[in-house]
Amino acid sequence: MSQYSVKLFMLLFGVYCAGAFAAAGPERLQLATQEWPPYQTYSSDTIAGLSVNRLKCVLRQLEQPYKLTMTSWENAQLGLQSEQQDALFVAEKSVLMDKFAVFSSPLIYHQWHWYFSNSLNDINVSSTNKLKWKVAAKFGTNKWFHLHQEGFEVVKKPRNVITLLDMLMHNEVDAILVDELSMQIALKKRGMAKNSFRTKKMTTKPLGVYFHKNFVKKYPEFLPKFNQAIPSCIE
Repeated sequence: MSQYSVKLFMLLFGVYCAGAFAAAGPERLQLATQEWPPYQTYSSDTIAGLSVNRLKCVLRQLEQPYKLTMTSWENAQLGLQSEQQDALFVAEKSVLMDKFAVFSSPLIYHQWHWYFSNSLNDINVSSTNKLKWKVAAKFGTNKWFHLHQEGFEVVKKPRNVITLLDMLMHNEVDAILVDELSMQIALKKRGMAKNSFRTKKMTTKPLGVYFHKNFVKKYPEFLPKFNQAIPSCIE
């Protein structure tokens, strides 16, 4: 079990009310997440971050009491699949999750970026280089599956961006595919400049909240109201 599985923090606000919004959801919404700076962070018994702030805003508008559980991403997915949790966040849309959960409207967007080893001369992501490069991404993510599907030689199973950065620094890989904001935080933690490596943007992906299908069926008004509240919470 991950070290984060024991880090639980309950955030409750407001009182139970009889308004139209409150009636749309459960007595207390159970949500799971992972530590993923800057989207979700855990420090001094506080869960914060870009996506957490937006989620709080949405739930505040819905007058929906809730509980957040900080755990590993694997445990968050298992908790949702087994219905120990009503929802998890933030996630990219995936075929696997779509089998048992429903994706919300985008809560935030993030960018996939390639970061290349300084030992590489040619950083074109070509069919030729695809056959030669050793690459990596965070294990179990859409990026990791994408690299496999595209026929890259994917090495090891790194669990966080710091490990990916270390692999790139020591030339264990030719390139890594990472979330841009997370990588910039990792570089800062290592005391490195933002331009320490050559990089290329690959794509922009929406991140949202996955609600279990049975939850959506039980509370049919909740997800439409949740999605309706999102735009006003995006700065």
